[in-house]
Amino acid sequence: MDIALVRSRWRAVFAMFAVLPWGLGLPLAALTFGLGAVAGQPDVLGTAMAVAAGAASFATVPAQVQTVRALLSRPRLALETDALVIHDPVFLRKGARIARERIAEADRLDWKDAEVSFRIGYDTTELTPFREPLNMEVRLRGDHGFASARRLHHGTCIWRFARRWDRSPQFPVPGDRYRRIRIRARHPVDALTALTEWVTSSAAPDAGRPPHGTAGEPN
Repeated sequence: MDIALVRSRWRAVFAMFAVLPWGLGLPLAALTFGLGAVAGQPDVLGTAMAVAAGAASFATVPAQVQTVRALLSRPRLALETDALVIHDPVFLRKGARIARERIAEADRLDWKDAEVSFRIGYDTTELTPFREPLNMEVRLRGDHGFASARRLHHGTCIWRFARRWDRSPQFPVPGDRYRRIRIRARHPVDALTALTEWVTSSAAPDAGRPPHGTAGEPN
């Protein structure tokens, strides 16, 4: 069973108008200035602007790729027999598996609570780039790391910009470990019901019993 997650509409609009135009505008500017410098008289300023536009276009490629990936991908949680699998290509190179027995519970989030909207614990990560409220939290037994998490230089930095009155989101970071995962489910009531039934069903090994030791996502 899959649980659909939702990306922020505000973030999608920001990405489309603030990032994607660079992918087309800068190469065209570099080509225009470059052709002008070749066809006309030597123009130091035009050549310099062509080089600068080309370099800036190349530097923004990771952000452009991540923007397209975010607009086209569909983040989701997959409830498999033995694991919960997080699919979010923006932050994870591949699906992140968390063993079923390591899922403690799921609960709704109250975004009006200051502890949720303005402060965040070191052991908490947030998925699905957002500004609209996150509405669910999955709690784990022990720590979990995301070995497949993308790094800032792979373009995820564009999702970390906060509006003036917002705190910065806390997305997965390679090497860090978490006990709480916050998400924005498309249908939170149905998602909570499905997750709760999946965690507490008799098919779940060691349901209700803390596991020995801790484990992270395999490389």
